[in-house]
Amino acid sequence: MMAATKRALALIARGSEEMELVITVDVLRRCNVEVTVALVQEAESTAGGNTEPLVACCSRGVNVKADTTLQAYVEQQAATDDGLPDAIILPGGLEGAKAMAQAPAVGALLERQARVGKLVAAICAAPTVLAAHGKLFAGRRLTSYPSFREKLQADGYRWEEPAAGSLGRVVRDENLITSLGPATTFDFGLAIGAALVGQEVADKVAAGLLYK
Repeated sequence: MMAATKRALALIARGSEEMELVITVDVLRRCNVEVTVALVQEAESTAGGNTEPLVACCSRGVNVKADTTLQAYVEQQAATDDGLPDAIILPGGLEGAKAMAQAPAVGALLERQARVGKLVAAICAAPTVLAAHGKLFAGRRLTSYPSFREKLQADGYRWEEPAAGSLGRVVRDENLITSLGPATTFDFGLAIGAALVGQEVADKVAAGLLYK
């Protein structure tokens, strides 16, 4: 296998949607993208210098172990804009999205990623994280779990119902990729893969997955 040339950061928090995280990470690794899963720690878990295991209990009670914490990732790999990943991925899950929306470190990283024009991808409840952190990408086309449509429209986003097409049930507006929810996660992962390493690679991965 050729060495990975693109890097992605997938965030996870307590209450994240496990399918949306694991399927996306799996698809991207099949696309030969180097993916790091970073845990967004809750404020109380880091108080007093306590060390938290890298495990998040996800929305359906599945425990998923991250590779590192978000704080460590930023300090070790993304302290400067040159070290930012090629893509940042936000899985949904209501409680996980709330945790990310309340984490200043997530907002600071997303703001830098958006400012330099690198890819941000959010699915299900996760587009609300963008709104919570200064309405990042406001005015752009996006989608989400349908129950967040009115909130995102009120926050200045152009919400769309994605049509099944070459990207699957995904909306892409320049460096922003969004999708609906658990059942569209393969579409989401393959769209990110196509954006990072090309449609031909994504199509080969899709064929190997028996996607169609």
